[in-house]
Amino acid sequence: MAAAITGGCLCGACRYATDAAPINIRACHCRLCQKATGAPLYARVLVPLDAVRIEGPVGWHHSSAALRRGFCTACGTTLFSERASAM
Repeated sequence: MAAAITGGCLCGACRYATDAAPINIRACHCRLCQKATGAPLYARVLVPLDAVRIEGPVGWHHSSAALRRGFCTACGTTLFSERASAM
């Protein structure tokens, strides 16, 4: 059984959780991820979308044709991303 992955935004309005086993774990250093996070890399864990529970006022921004990024509409915290192939 996989360990639970949980997280949320700075203000606490948004939460996410999954018990799914990671498909892969990586750090992306592309310029788009750097701009989206304001950091030198974007660390992420890929899990099946249908295994993720999301609560709160999540907004979406299409940062490219292939990717949209979820964020808290209350405080602006970047939360997760979704590939177009999974939408």
